[in-house]
Amino acid sequence: MKNTILFLEYKTIAAFAMIILLLSGCKNDISVVKSLTIKEKSPTEKATNMHLYFSESGVVRNEFLFAEMNKYTVPESYIEYPKGLKVTTYDEDKAKEITLTANYGINYEDKKQIEVKYNVVIINHKTGETIETEHLVWDMDKHIIYSNTQTKRTKPNGDIEIGERFESDETMSKYTIFKPHLIYAADRE
Repeated sequence: MKNTILFLEYKTIAAFAMIILLLSGCKNDISVVKSLTIKEKSPTEKATNMHLYFSESGVVRNEFLFAEMNKYTVPESYIEYPKGLKVTTYDEDKAKEITLTANYGINYEDKKQIEVKYNVVIINHKTGETIETEHLVWDMDKHIIYSNTQTKRTKPNGDIEIGERFESDETMSKYTIFKPHLIYAADRE
């Protein structure tokens, strides 16, 4: 009799387990699976302390430095430089043309736009001018660089021009400061 009771208990436990499995029914919802496998704010690529050179026909044209880079692909593809960046362009004679520094940068690859923020400084080594602003956008489709925030331009003689916004071609050779106010250098003779 003991063996019969033990056998019935195993049958009861097995039937109970089967009922639980049938009632809980699993369904593979693709959004749930993706949320478990891809973390939305986790970078797919990461790099630190990089110093890169880009060349054309063996001549260095761009130098790129950053402390940290994170590439994301979800929900859209972009590369973020949360600790800032420094970019220098060179002419065919290896002379510096433009140096840009910023405390933060982001490259929206699909939109073809690069944004830099916070303490943005552009030095034009050819003209000796410096442009300072807090936000700058390079629109690669429109071939323009612009800022819709206050912009300060310092000329080599010390003259300062402050305007409401700024727009330039990609080479920074032709640019406009909108609604400028000119402040002359203090030590003029």
